[in-house]
Amino acid sequence: MKFAVIGGDRRALWLCRLLSQDGHRVYSYALERLELPETVPKAGCLEVCVYGADAVLLPVPAERGGLLNAPYAVLPCSMEELIGTLWPGQTVFGGAFSEPSRQAMVHAGLSPVDLLKRESFQMQNAAITAEGALALLLQERERTLLHSRAVVCGWGRIGKLLALRLRSLGAAVTVAARQGVHRAEAEALGLAALPYSELAAVLADCDVLVNTVPARVLDAPLLCCLREGTLLLELASAPGGFDRLAAEQQGLRVLAAPGLPGRSAPEEAALAIRGAVYQVMEEREDG
Repeated sequence: MKFAVIGGDRRALWLCRLLSQDGHRVYSYALERLELPETVPKAGCLEVCVYGADAVLLPVPAERGGLLNAPYAVLPCSMEELIGTLWPGQTVFGGAFSEPSRQAMVHAGLSPVDLLKRESFQMQNAAITAEGALALLLQERERTLLHSRAVVCGWGRIGKLLALRLRSLGAAVTVAARQGVHRAEAEALGLAALPYSELAAVLADCDVLVNTVPARVLDAPLLCCLREGTLLLELASAPGGFDRLAAEQQGLRVLAAPGLPGRSAPEEAALAIRGAVYQVMEEREDG
């Protein structure tokens, strides 16, 4: 089979290696500044890269502001240009497609597959993100997580896994969640839990705060409750859970780490992408 790997971070490098090792023909585009395997040509144009490809693999997330997410590309590439180059009938894998891009793909006769809508892939991605977050916290702190006081905002896949891992390392963990059922689940697992309206009561004693919610759950008054030097880790995509500049001006330490799987464990993240792609293709063959 022929795969076209277009754009992305170091996950794309490992994806090229893995697919090539599996015996597939792999072409790349918008990865010019990465050192790829000799078996993976760097196509000089999109047309050469995607011609005859059984599947087109875009990044997770696929785009930023209408442009292909391609930090290792020499030149920017718009999603409109990319979609216009693909061939009707091609399957396009990626993550977090915008609705205009998804509609444009369908209109062009393409078959988009958003990996972030597949539960199994999301769980793998969440596990990688949680582990990467722990590594960042350990690296940036001069004390252990043991006996630290941590607040995790959000009880989604990442928030849940991270809170449990923090507790396993000896941290006292409080989960902030909107839904009562989520707070009840956290408490049933041995964690403290409260709604955002009560968060101010625990922030003054907080050593580490991790946000996993892609919405402003920490306003200026809540940020003012935190002690100077408190470490804030942002894992959510824009707009994030708090105003980063306001937090820094208040003397808080801020780490922004969206797309953490591509930074902390790109090989493992690429394995998850490859597995999801193969699974979708098998499902379609069986169907």
